[in-house]
Amino acid sequence: GARSRILRKYPYFYAYSASVLIVWIPGYFIYLAHSPVYGTWYWGGQFLTLILGYGILLEIFRNVLADYPGAERFARSIGITVFGLILAFTFILPTRMPQSSRHSSHPLLEAKGIGFERNLRSVQALFICVLLCVIAYYGIVLGRNMKGMILGYGIYILTSLFTLAVRAYGGAKFDEVWKVIQPLSYDASLAVWLLALWSYCPNPVVGPTVPVDGDYEALVRMTRSKVGDVKSYLEKTARQ
Repeated sequence: GARSRILRKYPYFYAYSASVLIVWIPGYFIYLAHSPVYGTWYWGGQFLTLILGYGILLEIFRNVLADYPGAERFARSIGITVFGLILAFTFILPTRMPQSSRHSSHPLLEAKGIGFERNLRSVQALFICVLLCVIAYYGIVLGRNMKGMILGYGIYILTSLFTLAVRAYGGAKFDEVWKVIQPLSYDASLAVWLLALWSYCPNPVVGPTVPVDGDYEALVRMTRSKVGDVKSYLEKTARQ
């Protein structure tokens, strides 16, 4: 990224990548030392990278929908709102302890981390699927950078969802398998990102076959109209 001078082009992506490296290096040596603080370090780092990793989704929205500011603002607003709700519910609602967490040295922190990751990955997968449908429907042409960023992150998200689902049913027996599959999927994502982001390759400037912002403005008008109808109905009901 520094060599290609694209660090400023994708700041959220590189902030996430840097956070993983910063968390992993000390964590590796803490693990080798069999320190009792390893559990706290691991799950604290996991929360940090999950939060910063959500920025990759915003990065994708910002670049894929760069020519359609209305649609991009709408996607970003929905994404940030959903993320805030997931984060709030993770710490407010009571957490059911999975079988694998009951034998942990930090059972509550691990249970919160697993629940937060599962919910976040599910939303990210849904957003990426919707975005791919939008790209296909409106004929948006992507450059190599965005193709690689979406593919790499999609691999990691889908693998994480699969392993989290199996882990929920397999319990502690699946932990040894999870410790292998999860890092390998991230390595695969890193390989894709390394190839796709080796040099700056923005999206080609090609007009869509359908005006995206036109659909967005129509959606806003329809929403406002429906809200106005509901408001009028409630006022009428109150007067009666």
